[in-house]
Amino acid sequence: MKTLNPFSRIALVLSAGMLLAAYYVPLWQILMWAPQYPEGLEMKIWIDNITGDVKIISALNHYIGMKHIEVSMFPEFGYMKYIVAAVIGAGLLAAVINKRSALVGYALLLLGCGVAALVDFYLWGYNYGHNLDPTAPIVVPGMSYQPPLLGTRQLLNFTAFSGPATGGWIFFASALLAFAAVAREVCPLRWQTHRITATPVAALLLSFALASCTVGPAPIQYGTDACHHCKMTLMDPKFGAEIVTRKGKVYIFDDTGCLVSFLHAGEVKPADIAHTLITDFTTGTLVDAAAAFYLQADAVGSPMASNLAAFAHRADRDAFQKTWHGAFLTWQQVTTQAAHP
Repeated sequence: MKTLNPFSRIALVLSAGMLLAAYYVPLWQILMWAPQYPEGLEMKIWIDNITGDVKIISALNHYIGMKHIEVSMFPEFGYMKYIVAAVIGAGLLAAVINKRSALVGYALLLLGCGVAALVDFYLWGYNYGHNLDPTAPIVVPGMSYQPPLLGTRQLLNFTAFSGPATGGWIFFASALLAFAAVAREVCPLRWQTHRITATPVAALLLSFALASCTVGPAPIQYGTDACHHCKMTLMDPKFGAEIVTRKGKVYIFDDTGCLVSFLHAGEVKPADIAHTLITDFTTGTLVDAAAAFYLQADAVGSPMASNLAAFAHRADRDAFQKTWHGAFLTWQQVTTQAAHP
């Protein structure tokens, strides 16, 4: 049987070594938002523990008949660390054996463990969200509360998100590295032929993975989204604003005044805000509120009468000033003058 290319052996060792992170960082996360919890609740799933706002989430879930969340209800916590240790050992052993079959076996083992973990989580979520206490204080006939396997789901007034935490992404990168080594072994000629192309493709995949972990703005859906402050539906695409917290919670506003009022209310701490965005009057796109140029005039006619228009470019603001004859404001002045009840 053929021995491995040096690249493949190095990839094997790195892939196996990366899995050690499972013992030090959370693998999965569940996040929840509701009007009464605007900054959200979080639950981190580790290799042998659950941390975060577990008690609060468990107490809330108990009102609708779901079981209390306790570490003891997860038998997986008793043996997951041994499974991960075995997988790490299999990867290192494959590097020592130095055979293609050992590499393929390790990659398939990683894939199988990932699929098994997702299936196990789905089955737990199904049981947890469907087997409800019929004597619970709140009973909605026919309603189930299974958390999402991956992505978001609306559960009554809560928005729940489920996805990989730091350890989960490291596992994904470990598997990607292992299968890259398999591809290098199975198609060596094609790999050599396309090695120049493979580099930017790998970079693109890495960029995509990193982007999926970052917190970013969400497009405003005019005619559907409602202002968080005044509750009015956003209708005019020349106006709108958005705050995105570091946990990914998005607050949408129909008027600059509503945005400023929200900031003054202190519902979200300044340190917890990742992005403060305002709609460019000329293009309808969201731009950095602190970097925008503002013009206040009666002719603006904003939805909630702050009569402020925001512009990404000074030249656009100055062009409208010729007919509106308003006042120029900086973002600092806006935050002190534009708030309204």
